[in-house]
Amino acid sequence: MIIWIDGTYGVGKTTVAKQLKKKWGSETELLEADEYINETIKKIVDEAIASDTMPYIAGNTPQSNMNFLKDFKIIIEEKYEVTNKRLIVDMALTEIVCKENLFDLLRKEGKNIVHFILTAHEKILRERIKQDKERMKELALDELEANIQFLKDSYPDGIWIQTDNSYADDIAEEIIEIIKLMED
Repeated sequence: MIIWIDGTYGVGKTTVAKQLKKKWGSETELLEADEYINETIKKIVDEAIASDTMPYIAGNTPQSNMNFLKDFKIIIEEKYEVTNKRLIVDMALTEIVCKENLFDLLRKEGKNIVHFILTAHEKILRERIKQDKERMKELALDELEANIQFLKDSYPDGIWIQTDNSYADDIAEEIIEIIKLMED
């Protein structure tokens, strides 16, 4: 089973995914998109340096980088096939290229994906983004409204969970209860 934790920047995907991993322990494996995108970009740059060419990086976010999407899909497929563990995928599906070239393809291949979309009031998300010291705030703020709308339009069958005034531990517990019901 793939447990996909989705939502806009600042909604708490990574924090909730890590809580799930902590609670389920060895029964799960966590695949963080941000970790893998950095590896993909490093590989592209290293190959360009080795061949003395200018690197081509199509898209600078996991959701728009085709090299990353292809590589990450293979990683998910391999993990899905060789493990009996639950796979937690922490990645926003906020662009059409990502939806079509990763998420939709995995579903068409028959992968059992439970899609959770974390959400919060836009004002709260904007405040969380402004407080983040590690990421691209301007891009996240500029694209926030469009990303929220894309999620609403593209995934009506997702399981939506409100994160306003909630702790990651409580959200993780809610997800665990939903998964338990599905597994019974």
